[in-house]
Amino acid sequence: MITLNDEELYLPDFKDIWFTNCDARYRPLKGARETGKTYNFVGYESIFKILSDTRRNVMMVRQNDKDNANSNYTILKKVVNNLGIQHLFKFTKSPYKVTRVDTGQVILFCGMNDVENITSTSVEVGYWTDIYFEEASQLKSYEEFRVVDGSLRLPNSPDADGLFCQITFCFNAWDVGHWLYDLFFKDRLEDNVEQLENNRFQFYYDPDFNLGYGYGLALHISSFRCNTFRRPEKDASMEILKNTAYDIYLVEGLGCWGHIGDATYPYWNDKLIISHSQAMSLNYKRFHIGIDIGGTNGETKVLKEDYRSAMTMELSGLTADSSTLVSINEFFYSNEGKVVHKDGPEIADDMIDRIKLWRDIYPFMQTNLIICYVESADPGDFQGLLRVKAQEKGIFNIRFVNSTKNKIQSRVDFDNLLMAFGEHLVSDQCPNLIREIKSAKKDEEGHCRADGNDHALNGSEYSWIPMLPYIKRWKEFKERWQYLKELNKKSWIS
Repeated sequence: MITLNDEELYLPDFKDIWFTNCDARYRPLKGARETGKTYNFVGYESIFKILSDTRRNVMMVRQNDKDNANSNYTILKKVVNNLGIQHLFKFTKSPYKVTRVDTGQVILFCGMNDVENITSTSVEVGYWTDIYFEEASQLKSYEEFRVVDGSLRLPNSPDADGLFCQITFCFNAWDVGHWLYDLFFKDRLEDNVEQLENNRFQFYYDPDFNLGYGYGLALHISSFRCNTFRRPEKDASMEILKNTAYDIYLVEGLGCWGHIGDATYPYWNDKLIISHSQAMSLNYKRFHIGIDIGGTNGETKVLKEDYRSAMTMELSGLTADSSTLVSINEFFYSNEGKVVHKDGPEIADDMIDRIKLWRDIYPFMQTNLIICYVESADPGDFQGLLRVKAQEKGIFNIRFVNSTKNKIQSRVDFDNLLMAFGEHLVSDQCPNLIREIKSAKKDEEGHCRADGNDHALNGSEYSWIPMLPYIKRWKEFKERWQYLKELNKKSWIS
């Protein structure tokens, strides 16, 4: 027999919305970063739901199904390990699935990019009772959500007595224009800064709310103070953000809705532009060059197979204290509007000449290996052309490798955070990067950055993505604290 002691599990500020205390069909959990909501609900609660009733089955949903592997699936493995109940669950891949060994109950992982797969999937034991939307702010379509919502139903049968279905959304609310605000929060639970500062969270419950498939709406807004296991320096960091970029503090620290409009980089300001002499006076512990050849949309989609779009090269450095990213210099060329177009070998020749000039200017490039991250979608083997030209011009302390790529949304979010803290500086020798930052907008489909006028941005990102593990702010940005790790292990199961 399995017994649960979940009152010692959830963080106190989430007590009212924990599943044993709240059976509302809809639970949008909006909050700041590192509040504990993801581990609390996607992690621990989903496992405890499976253990609490042998009829329950859970589905974890992201906008893109591939994103589950490094998020929800990984979180559940950590939770099971933390609880010491590895013997109760089997983790498998292809497809990703978590199975309770003794009953056959499952936790499956799906994406809104394949709604039909979500609605057509069945279980062998019990019923689908729970859906968790992680990073719900990425959900693009209300209409597709309604299709999924309508598929989560229990039969009118004694076998389902006492069960309830529940849909949970976990998200950071960057954009008040998202349909989640209009559907659930508007005129019900608006942000109350004073309450979030003093009481840490807001809670709302309406048992009569109904979209046609079940009753109950429970809303929760959590500030960073909800996580009682947060690092001590978290408070100091939030205080800095509160004084330097109050609007981003409201989102990052208090979990309020963002009002960023269409601008991709609302926290950019001209104070982040420094002179070339200032950039040269800084001490750098790492540096890289990022090269965008206009071959993709900045992620994986191949756009062009020629050299007519802009081809850029951005030199970035990380300061010796690991705190500040500096865009130091750039190369920018486009065949657009040119009567005579340069071909690949000619542009490669120009780029190597520029690198040679930079090596003469910057001492750190003379004594260290120069690593150039070249856009991986590489028509015409441009990377090979660069290698040949470098050898011809006597540059031997240089390597050309494929660019490493994070999702554009993740890059933009992190860059906005650096800008808010004044920790991404751009030299006046990078006019095209500055121009693209200032003009970057969302596209018509709501993607954070419209494609086309972002070649310098892509080159810049290719240069600093490999430095992410060494940037102090990255740890704060990425970590999801295992806040129960410090608790003495309890007898959760007997």
